[in-house]
Amino acid sequence: MDTIYRSWRFLQDKVIGTCAAILLAGSTVLAVVEIIRRYIFGATFYWGQDAVTYFLISGAFLYFGASQAQRTHLAVSILPEWLTRSGRPRLSYAIRAAAGLLSILFVIGFVGWGLPTAARTMSLGRLTESMVLPLWPFQYVLLVGMTTLGITLLFQFYRDTTLALTGRDPFPWDTDHEEFEL
Repeated sequence: MDTIYRSWRFLQDKVIGTCAAILLAGSTVLAVVEIIRRYIFGATFYWGQDAVTYFLISGAFLYFGASQAQRTHLAVSILPEWLTRSGRPRLSYAIRAAAGLLSILFVIGFVGWGLPTAARTMSLGRLTESMVLPLWPFQYVLLVGMTTLGITLLFQFYRDTTLALTGRDPFPWDTDHEEFEL
């Protein structure tokens, strides 16, 4: 399991994270170009706003898994931190495991609903508002981002459950994750 998680973190952090960064940087450059074109030259690409919007959203979704792996994604940790500081660290990990399980169920629902939606969008040939860019690639990128988030959540569920039941960290090398210690 350790080797699988190390491989996953490499893929997620180095490959998918880099793709997300390229999308975000590229859309930022395009937005700046559009600003310059609009206010200096009085013209824009009519598909520019759609491209910036969808590329920014795609980059953000792709980075969900990497940010969750570092536990920098959205988290409300006041109760687990309080439990740890008051001498009940295993209960805090049990609560994190329960929250992780709910998150996994949400991701499964999102991807399960999104796959047929993206397939339908592709079969209908739907386009963005500018009528230039096909919408389905962006939808599939969102699903890839949510899937990577779900896989990361599965690893964290395993880790939190192991910590809650045994007090042993199955991935002690991964120090990105700790907001609080046992």
